[in-house]
Amino acid sequence: MARPVSLEAQINAAQSNLAAPGALEARQLEWAHAATCGAVAAAMAVRHPTSAAAHYESAAGMAIFAGSGSPLTQGMAMGLRGPVTATQLDSLEAQLCHSPGDARQLEVTAFSDPSLLRLLAERGYRVTEWQLVWTRAVPQEPAAAPPTGLMVRRMRPGEEELYCRVALAGALETEDVPTAAIELVLPTTYAEGHEMYLAWLDDEAIGAATVCFADGVAFVMGSGVRPAFRGRGAQGALIRARLSRARELGYSRACSNTQPGTASRRNLERHGFSVAYPKLVLRAGD
Repeated sequence: MARPVSLEAQINAAQSNLAAPGALEARQLEWAHAATCGAVAAAMAVRHPTSAAAHYESAAGMAIFAGSGSPLTQGMAMGLRGPVTATQLDSLEAQLCHSPGDARQLEVTAFSDPSLLRLLAERGYRVTEWQLVWTRAVPQEPAAAPPTGLMVRRMRPGEEELYCRVALAGALETEDVPTAAIELVLPTTYAEGHEMYLAWLDDEAIGAATVCFADGVAFVMGSGVRPAFRGRGAQGALIRARLSRARELGYSRACSNTQPGTASRRNLERHGFSVAYPKLVLRAGD
């Protein structure tokens, strides 16, 4: 009878996978994505000095704090630089919890170091969401023109609130966008390395999207179309415009995140993106 494989041997085998091509790709993409979110926190700190918004990089990952209860407040690129100690995780969690009762939210991939996963299990973290990470080579050919009557262009100075209102109308499925939600998203429009796009039908803004750049990767993120104007090609036009911008700036790789089974996923597939790897969102303390 074969001897059972020890836990130490299993962990060593798992850690050997951290040097595989897929793990190297995840490390690059996750840290680059974390850098773009760190830029948003930095912009928030400038616009709202009393918010305590900040980002904190450590061996465990990057902590993004954008206010208690904010969906932007989370740990990213977790466990992708090798083993994580309890002390390192303590330090990162402290950056996420500024008030008693604050929940802790982290993103992990299949390539996160096993030492991190053990610590998270001990601390009662649970899975709350699946995400898919998508990539493609930036196309070198010119993009197809938008459908007749539709125009996509960069956001202009003074259109920051309009951008947020349109993007949130798409995300929240309502035209009644709360002012608090606009204030939460507004710093994104000022973040370093971020560019905002609006889709217009005649003279009405119907869609909004972001492209952000870090560490050689163009992130096609934050796309939303107002519910009443869907099915007119705005999502596809916004994707093509941002890929064209990435090509113009010399980027060779594009990346995006979605939840499984969404319309955003189908739009990315239609535009040549494929799944690189899944990741989990974990929470504890609520």
